[in-house]
Amino acid sequence: MDGNGYEFAVDHLGVNVAYTKFFFVTPRRDDDETRARLRAAGGLVARGFVNDFDTDGRDSSPYETIQYLVRVDRDGGSGAGSEYALQICSKYRPRLKEAECELQRRLARVADVTSIEGAVRVPQYTSAEMYAYAFRPAIPRGSGRVQRNVIIIPMNKSQEWWDKAPLDRQTYFYPHTDSTGARVKGHARAAESGISRIFRKLYHNPDGHGRSGEWDFVTYFECADEHLATFDQICAALRDVGQNPEWRYVTEGPEWRGRRVLKW
Repeated sequence: MDGNGYEFAVDHLGVNVAYTKFFFVTPRRDDDETRARLRAAGGLVARGFVNDFDTDGRDSSPYETIQYLVRVDRDGGSGAGSEYALQICSKYRPRLKEAECELQRRLARVADVTSIEGAVRVPQYTSAEMYAYAFRPAIPRGSGRVQRNVIIIPMNKSQEWWDKAPLDRQTYFYPHTDSTGARVKGHARAAESGISRIFRKLYHNPDGHGRSGEWDFVTYFECADEHLATFDQICAALRDVGQNPEWRYVTEGPEWRGRRVLKW
């Protein structure tokens, strides 16, 4: 930071401060035996982790945590794809690998397990003004009994994006004049309605951006039922390059929606 509290976007300063891993579980059968195995595996993998369901007002925990998720679609029913998911967080990356090996071993005969890893870093595109606008008034994380909806979207930025100078990339997050001369909102203004309604967290690829066959980011959101419509409105605004030209450089992965549950 400079003397005015301005944080510059410098790629080589992107130090990982904590890690997370999302596990997506697709049972091969829908029967009592399979569900029993899933419950047992979920319980055994959780040994040594704190259940994150009743987190209230805390963005990050000093403990290693686990949370259980069950998929739902936009209408509240059971959706297609991975029916179950886990999120495990730790400051010790090998701990996530150990949990993955344990889950894979215990579910090998009854379900397919895929994973995406992420890392928490200090914000790269911010300033004192952005902090006051978007971070200070942001909704705190709530219990799974209230903020029970989860949306997980992996995404990549194009090589053209990464070829831009860091300060040029930063302009896309603020209101600015685009290449056509039009005045646009930028990322922060386009997402303004979610600041006080949607809990959000960005996870970076722990090994860096632009890696072949991997995602650059995992975007993670939580909200109450009454704010799901706001989330959809924000997504529409962010995907509108007339409001948010940054999206020209974004490729989104499959969206996963679910609910936080105390256990599978």
